[in-house]
Amino acid sequence: RSGMHWLTPSSRLSGPGSGIKVIAPEGSDAILPCSLGTNHNLEQELFDWRKTATNKQQEVFMYDGGIHYNNGLPDQDEHFRGRVSHFSDQLQFGNASVIIRNTKVNDSGVYTCDFPRLQPQQTFSIKLVVAEALKPHITILGATESGVQLKCDVGDVHPKPKLQWEDSDGNVLPADDPVVSERGGRYNVTLCTTVTPTKTNCFHCVVKQEGSYQVIDQEINLSGENLLSVSILHPAVMCWIVSGASLHSLHLGSCLVCSTPASMEIYIHIYVCVFIYV
Repeated sequence: RSGMHWLTPSSRLSGPGSGIKVIAPEGSDAILPCSLGTNHNLEQELFDWRKTATNKQQEVFMYDGGIHYNNGLPDQDEHFRGRVSHFSDQLQFGNASVIIRNTKVNDSGVYTCDFPRLQPQQTFSIKLVVAEALKPHITILGATESGVQLKCDVGDVHPKPKLQWEDSDGNVLPADDPVVSERGGRYNVTLCTTVTPTKTNCFHCVVKQEGSYQVIDQEINLSGENLLSVSILHPAVMCWIVSGASLHSLHLGSCLVCSTPASMEIYIHIYVCVFIYV
């Protein structure tokens, strides 16, 4: 389940005549659609893609009868150089769409696809939203008689994300109130929970970001015969397997002993044994 999910298709009509909105995660490739819808052959036509920027128009991609920015046509904006291309095999069907590779957050904005030589002249408007990559981080805080305490952090993002803890069945788990800080419009959010044994002992920190249609979750798998069964011993001993957590992030204030059996691939699982003195 870990990874990124999208709640809507990557492009959708915003309303009659209002253009198209394309949503893409940062670092992905985004297709900006533009089609006459008439199968008009564009191989000998001119079409020009521009991005509306502050006080200027950025030249994104221009095609003119077989000559374009990737084969000698000058004046493409440096920001887009080497990242934008068209679909040459689709020109005969009236398709002037382009693809922007390795999208960046500052690619977000309004783009126009213009056919200046057609009568009447036609211009299409597309809004691109590049969603900032979210990177949730899970930390094991320690163990109490109530269970194992987990913390999820998401830092330096915009807009403000919403965090929740879920079990492997997607059930939302009780959690503390989120701790939120903001600086310059960018947010840091922390959410803590205490988990108790389940069938899978697999838990997810789910991050949702309003307006970007993306949902990211980070998984942690806690397993072991006596997982979360905290007894008052001197010392109490717990062992579990941690997936996707780094050792330097464990804030346990206790004696930490780690071992990895030869049969276990260390880059997938790390055995963590925690001795808690009471």
